[in-house]
Amino acid sequence: MRVRIEEIQADCILEKDVMGKTKNPIIAANTVLDKKHIHILRAFLIKEVDIQVKMANGDFFKKTETKMDKKVFDFNTDNPSQELSFTEQYRQAVEQYKKEFQSWQSGLGVNMSNMRKLLIPLIEECEKNKDWIKSIHLYSNKDEYLYHHAIGIAMISHFLAKGLGYDKGQSLQAAIAGCLADCGMARVALSTLNKLGALNENDWIEIKKHPTYSYQMVKMLTLLKPEVKLAIYQHHERLDGSGYPRGEKGIRIHQLSQIVAIADVYHAMTTERPFKNKRSPFKILQIMEEDLFGQFDIAILKVLATGVASLSVGSNVKLSNGEKAKIVYIKPEALTRPLIKIKNNGNMVDLEKNRHLYIEQVIN
Repeated sequence: MRVRIEEIQADCILEKDVMGKTKNPIIAANTVLDKKHIHILRAFLIKEVDIQVKMANGDFFKKTETKMDKKVFDFNTDNPSQELSFTEQYRQAVEQYKKEFQSWQSGLGVNMSNMRKLLIPLIEECEKNKDWIKSIHLYSNKDEYLYHHAIGIAMISHFLAKGLGYDKGQSLQAAIAGCLADCGMARVALSTLNKLGALNENDWIEIKKHPTYSYQMVKMLTLLKPEVKLAIYQHHERLDGSGYPRGEKGIRIHQLSQIVAIADVYHAMTTERPFKNKRSPFKILQIMEEDLFGQFDIAILKVLATGVASLSVGSNVKLSNGEKAKIVYIKPEALTRPLIKIKNNGNMVDLEKNRHLYIEQVIN
């Protein structure tokens, strides 16, 4: 996220190195900023920096209103939602979904008008800047993971649908399918849903009923197409027959179901969840392509990998063993495993041949 220096606050985390006219950065990426750092940035006449969407204290970064910002809001008070940043649109969608979910828990049905209202502004914001796909895993909050997960699946499903050539209406339907895939969790017993410890076998039996519950909640909605309802029901099915609730396989699983399935797994495995830490998107893409080979559509995975791992030659990366390296060459057939040059010794490493290593983070 690019912000002006006057908007920077203590506890912001740098996303990229701040470079001056020297070989080394003024302040390195991933530094938690304090007043001293901010003073240094001003002394070097730095006007803008890239920061992470979440601060060191766990809160989302929220811009402080400047005189310039106030003029914008005063000019367009009739439609303030248009002035929301991507982060604010995302946070608003999560809060709105949370309210909808709580209404489902109380016994109310799915209100499609409300679902469209919470998704469309966010989807429109996603269309303006597609770089969010590289950082969506950082937005989630483990304490409210269920709500973040629904919005994350929706966004990624829309991205995949667009990448596969779906039109605007079909892509929105994909987003709605992703957002409602886990609505059936509202029918799962609260004792299971809110359990603090590890889930036992009976808990998992109950959790695995949620695709059926979700389908039951949407099956009578006339605004949803049959394939959207099917995707909601099938999003835990796998091409090799290892999924649930029916163990369907191959062509019996609709492509939209596969889109939502891939969005679901990728978001779940790259975000911080209760009792499970987040993992590198590059590592998860590798797991989905190799360890889970046969479960997912390769063409859809390629769209995801192209978006998430759109690296460029010269980019600096941090490897899974802690070493830093620079990308030298990118192979079209192995987007997440380029040829790299190790910073501290100059050795060239082909990540496609060295499977024990993977990119942990792009640092510049």
